[in-house]
Amino acid sequence: MDIIDKLLKFCFILSILFFIFLLGFLSSDLKLKRIYEGLSFIINDIETKFNINLKKKFGDREMRQSLAIHKNKSGSSSNFNFDNRPKEKFEHYLLVKHDETQPILMETPDKVIWSWDLSNFRNNSKIIPYHLFENGDLIIGKFETKGIYRIDKFGNIIWRNNSLNHHWIDIEQNKLFIPSRKFVSLPNDLKGDLKNSELKNCNNKNSAFDTILILNSINGGVISNLSLMEILIKNDKFKKVLNKKVLSDDKVCADPLHLNDIQKLNIDEINLINKKIPLTSDNILILSLRSLDMILFYDLDNNKINHIVVDLFAKQHSPRLHQDGFLYVFDNNNFSPKNSKIVKIDLEDNSIVSTFEAENFATPSRGRLQFLNNDLFVQSSGQGEIFKIICESDFFKNCKRKYLYSSNFDFFYPSNNYDENFSFKKDGIYIGDFYEKNKLKFID
Repeated sequence: MDIIDKLLKFCFILSILFFIFLLGFLSSDLKLKRIYEGLSFIINDIETKFNINLKKKFGDREMRQSLAIHKNKSGSSSNFNFDNRPKEKFEHYLLVKHDETQPILMETPDKVIWSWDLSNFRNNSKIIPYHLFENGDLIIGKFETKGIYRIDKFGNIIWRNNSLNHHWIDIEQNKLFIPSRKFVSLPNDLKGDLKNSELKNCNNKNSAFDTILILNSINGGVISNLSLMEILIKNDKFKKVLNKKVLSDDKVCADPLHLNDIQKLNIDEINLINKKIPLTSDNILILSLRSLDMILFYDLDNNKINHIVVDLFAKQHSPRLHQDGFLYVFDNNNFSPKNSKIVKIDLEDNSIVSTFEAENFATPSRGRLQFLNNDLFVQSSGQGEIFKIICESDFFKNCKRKYLYSSNFDFFYPSNNYDENFSFKKDGIYIGDFYEKNKLKFID
């Protein structure tokens, strides 16, 4: 009888383990994202409360696979290898997050001066840093899944929010502006004006409808979460562009907007461009909608579009307004592996004033711009390189690149991608932003 009891207990435990495995397989391998995201947040919550790390205890299949050596050629787009990559000390500190590593702060291409302890997070190589505060606090998010956090310089969680974050964010006056999203079934879930758009001809049960999530950066509380599609469709010009894109590309049905960047304009920027385009409030966001090849100036107070820039770029990222009054955009050139470019746009007539192009400058996805003290830094994400554009006068007159960083590593590096000669590991960059040294107060 004792043997039977033990056998029954063993079978019960085995069935529970099998159920967990099956649920994990379905949620991760089959990409049932709603299940996977929910479980991931619950597991992370348990780990945090009990100060444990299940990844260390039970292992992680993805991490084990990433440590295996596979000769995956990363392409011939790198400008550097491990030996000839840039070595000069940075003028500013560089906060960088590679695709396969944790966020670090660097003083030179070979010197890390700070790293954040993320041991309490599952799959912490997937944690993306979005903003660094002067005291060393970081806003981080789980890559394209649920979980937004503020941590201190030691990795302790200050607050957490169970919301989905998709891409790069902005912050102003203790408010975080975060691209988020919900998922709807097309055409069944369409309501109001959306029923009269070309989305009614889509057949997609898990279409991504982007939202603007606004959080309090002090405590993580939700201020608002605006569903963009229902608001934007009321604008006739936007609706016309949306209908055209849906008809020309059936992939748009799965991801009609793809909000990949939010920029909150400050009062100086408002005054600067109000001379070129009419603004209806002082609360304006610049939104980058990749699927529509569109950038919007969006009035957050009145929930209306003030200005649309469309089809001057393809699958773009990172629109930035400069103090010269022009809009600068990273043009991925429709996922082209051949070349990318930076376009300078006059908002008054939506014309391209000039462009920056260079030999062997190509990043089919992502790509980021940063203006800092009138310097323009370019992150070529796919190549894993960061350079500064130096011009004789205005952007882009007689310009050249000065490379500052390349993510080529020796064989210790946990990536399965190699340089063109299969000699060194290399990686993409998810985010690489410079911060002025005298404004960071936590470096010992």
